[in-house]
Amino acid sequence: RCHDHGFDYIGEFLVGWRDMHHILMIMYDRADEAMRKSAYDLFGVLVAEAAESGFGEYRTHLAFMDQIAKTYKHNDGALWDLHQRIKDVMDPNGILSPGKQGIWPKSMRTTS
Repeated sequence: RCHDHGFDYIGEFLVGWRDMHHILMIMYDRADEAMRKSAYDLFGVLVAEAAESGFGEYRTHLAFMDQIAKTYKHNDGALWDLHQRIKDVMDPNGILSPGKQGIWPKSMRTTS
């Protein structure tokens, strides 16, 4: 996918006792609008394809937290229902990191 979007693949795998992480570095010139858009498009494709194969992201840039949060939909989204209920009780005014990890306060949630 990197080559499809005009980038070299620069990645590594980190293997632990019960887990494995794939780290991908997308090198681009932030001042180049076309290159920046291509990098964002590439990352979006990688997130979607990983989710389709049953893999999830555990850490990302703020710009992608909502997309990644939507990939965790096991058991009809029970995990996100729990996150939202906790957010509503612990932070009813939504002042503590609204949207972090895709968890938005009730007043800022979208239905999409």
